Amino acid sequence: MSKHQREMIKYVLEREWEPIVILLGLIATLLVAPLSVPLLALNVLMVLLLGYKLYRTTRQARRLLQLKHLPVIVLVGKGEDVAHAMWQDIQRVMSRWGFDAELYRREFDVEREDLFLHREEPLPTDSEPWIKLAREFRRKIERLGGRLPGRRIFHVFINGPISLAAGLGASLGTMYEVVVHHWFPATTEAPYHPVVDFYTSSKTNRRGMHLLEDAVTGEFRYVQSETERGDANATLYMSVWMARDDPRTAVNSMAQEARAAGQSVEVFHILQKEPRSLETTDDWILCAREILTLFYQQAGKNRPRICLFLSAPIALTFTLGMGIEHFLPVTVYNWWGQERRYYPVLPLDQLGRTAGEIRHVG
Repeated sequence: MSKHQREMIKYVLEREWEPIVILLGLIATLLVAPLSVPLLALNVLMVLLLGYKLYRTTRQARRLLQLKHLPVIVLVGKGEDVAHAMWQDIQRVMSRWGFDAELYRREFDVEREDLFLHREEPLPTDSEPWIKLAREFRRKIERLGGRLPGRRIFHVFINGPISLAAGLGASLGTMYEVVVHHWFPATTEAPYHPVVDFYTSSKTNRRGMHLLEDAVTGEFRYVQSETERGDANATLYMSVWMARDDPRTAVNSMAQEARAAGQSVEVFHILQKEPRSLETTDDWILCAREILTLFYQQAGKNRPRICLFLSAPIALTFTLGMGIEHFLPVTVYNWWGQERRYYPVLPLDQLGRTAGEIRHVG
C-alpha cells in the first residue's frame, strides 16, 4: 500500500468512522437477519445513503491529498501587461503538470494573487525592499502549503534581478520540493523550461533537495576557480561567472579599494570551464553543486563576511541560494549598469526564520 493510499484511508476514517461502523452493522444485518419487506427496504436505503456519503468523502480525500503542482511567480520592475502575458505563458507550461487555475480557484480557493509576487517598481539600492520581497516569497509558499494538504511541488518562475533570485532561494533553503524554470523563448512552444527539477529526480535521488548539501568530488564538469592569495580569515569577495557579463574586473577593483581603505580582503572567482551558456540538456543541479562545493570550501574559514557577486542564469542563481541558505554572513551584491558599480542589497543572514515563521509543511 502506497503512502498516498494510507493517507486517504486515514483521512476517511478520521471523518467517517461512525458512519462506517453503522454501515458495517447494516450490511451484517442484511446478510444474516430475516427482515420484513419494509425493514429490508429501509436497510438497503440506509446502506446506499451511507455508501454515497463515504464515496463523497473518499473522493474529497483523493482531491485534497493528490500530488499538486503549483506555480509560484515573481515579477519585478514590469507592469501589469507583462504580468498578464507571463501568467498566460505559465498556465500553458503548467498544464503539462496538471495545473488548472480555474480548478484550483474553485476547489481550493487559490487565486492568481496567491501565486504571484509582483512589484512594478524597480528595486532600489536600499536592502530593505529586497529583504521584504524574499520574506514575502517564503510566506506565500508557507500559506499555500498550509492551505493545500498532500504532496506539493512548487514550480518557480522569476522575472527580476539575478541577485534577488539568490535571496528567494536562500529564504526557502531546502525545505520544499521545487522545480525551477528558466526562460528559453526560442527552444519550445512554451517559453519556460524546467532546468532544476527535484521532482523528476526524486524518483532516483533519495536525498531530494538535500542533494545540494553534498560536495562534488573528482574533476568538475562545469566550473573552475581563480584566487588571489590573502588572509584566510579576511572578508571574502567571491564572484560567480556563468553568464555573459564577466564580474571579475569590477570585483577586483572593489577589493583594491577596500584594501586601500585598510580592510583585509581575499578574492575568489568561480567561472565556467567553457565560455558557453547552459542549455536545457545540461545538469543544472550538478553545476550548482560544483559551485556550492567551492563556495563552502572558502566559507568554511573564519570569514567575518562573504560578499557575493553573481553573473549567472536566474534559475541557477535561485538554486545556489537554496544551497547557501541564511546561516552564514553572506551579502549578495547587485550590479547597476547605469552607474557601472555593485551595491550590497541582500544580507542573507537577515532572512532567518523567526520562531513564529518556522512551519515545515513539506
